[in-house]
Amino acid sequence: MPKISIIIPVYNTEKYIEKCLNSILNQTFNDFEVIAIDDGSTDSSLEILKKYESDERFVIIHKENEGQAVARNIGIKKASGEYITFVDSDDYIDKNMLEDLYRLVQEKDADVAICDILKESKADKLVFKNYWDVNTEKNKNMMTSHMGPVARLYKRDLFIKHNIFFKEKIIYEDLATIPLLAMVSKNIEYIEKPYYHYIIRENSTMQKITYSEKLKNIFDVMDYLEGHITTDYKEELEYLYIEHLLYSASLRFFKFQKKDMLLKIQKIMKQKYPDYTKNMYYKKKSIKFKIVCHLFYYKNYFLLSLITKGR
Repeated sequence: MPKISIIIPVYNTEKYIEKCLNSILNQTFNDFEVIAIDDGSTDSSLEILKKYESDERFVIIHKENEGQAVARNIGIKKASGEYITFVDSDDYIDKNMLEDLYRLVQEKDADVAICDILKESKADKLVFKNYWDVNTEKNKNMMTSHMGPVARLYKRDLFIKHNIFFKEKIIYEDLATIPLLAMVSKNIEYIEKPYYHYIIRENSTMQKITYSEKLKNIFDVMDYLEGHITTDYKEELEYLYIEHLLYSASLRFFKFQKKDMLLKIQKIMKQKYPDYTKNMYYKKKSIKFKIVCHLFYYKNYFLLSLITKGR
């Protein structure tokens, strides 16, 4: 039984997949299995994956296209490692990532170990902090940090024992999952090193320039979180509404001039969180973040258009 299972959903990433897999083969930690789930790729991704089948640590699964959440869930159920980590097939990882994260969970008896992310685009590279150290309670810090599942090592039992899986057939599946994992984790550790290389592609889900009705999934996901996050995390839930509904979702709907959705968000915030500016996490955000939230809350779309021009 391997110590770590690496779960890789794959869909049409023929240009990147070899770099991703080779970065795993080059790890200083070798006690792992790779579960690569080809999600109905129409390019040569599956053929590339098959080249790695001679390594007994690689499990290649081919299935019809159903989305990243379904692929990840298949990987979680198939995994045999005590710990699991997720790597997107167009990203890659530093050679010490698995060794250092595994050492950390062993030394600290942790459920989750987190590292930082290096976001790479054609223009530049930027270190992204994957853990927001605001609260003395580590669960609450993780719940209010980055919602992506990558750049973390999780105890597999967190998913299985608590029946937490990625919400399928929607976007924002990470937002529906990571806060619940944070809530049930007993010990979370963080190493401040950008081991994970996140490649920003122009045609990724959240980078698309055309409108998708799936953006409305945000309302279902926020309702889902409200129904699953306990009252011990009341302030954290409020912050999730501020960050992901009032700020991020509003910016996306504003970009596509969906005024009805903006009014819906404003109504939700006025009903649920009229005193959101008192939230401890909100208070630690940037002035620009606060201004954008304020303008959306008070429907000042003219000033918003000036602030977000060229965004």
